[in-house]
Amino acid sequence: MEFPLQPHVVVLPYPSQGHINPMINLSNILVSNNPDILVTFLVTHHCFSRPTSSNAKLRNITFAALPDLRLSADTFDATVHAVMTQMEAPLQSLLDRLHPPPTLLICDAFLSWAVALANRRNIPVAAFWTTSTAELWVQYFHLFQGNQLCLQKKLGEPSESTYE
Repeated sequence: MEFPLQPHVVVLPYPSQGHINPMINLSNILVSNNPDILVTFLVTHHCFSRPTSSNAKLRNITFAALPDLRLSADTFDATVHAVMTQMEAPLQSLLDRLHPPPTLLICDAFLSWAVALANRRNIPVAAFWTTSTAELWVQYFHLFQGNQLCLQKKLGEPSESTYE
């Protein structure tokens, strides 16, 4: 007879306090609505040393630390680059060691590589947007609209926007 796996949600925020706090709140809501859910909350060693874990109010939220990337990243751009290029391998290793195995990964929407990793491992995944809707608009405008203009310029198409 096969028994179903215990629901085990792994939560992976972008390693910055402004991203961690909303995901802790989400984790608290998850376990308060279903005490059978186990949540493993992943943070870097730097964030782990902060009082973040005191914000987790329920006993079935555990914390696991990923290597601290700030040691190799002195600027904001370098930190973003390190997060995008150096966190995947430690996450894979940690996922291999978790027991029970994860049944869901909730990652920060900025961590697109985590979605791809979960898909490769056949773990259901949800991307969680941790910032305000105003931030979403800023990201859309600067990233997507800006990239569209670059593409239009490369293709020699006229631009309909004044954003240049």
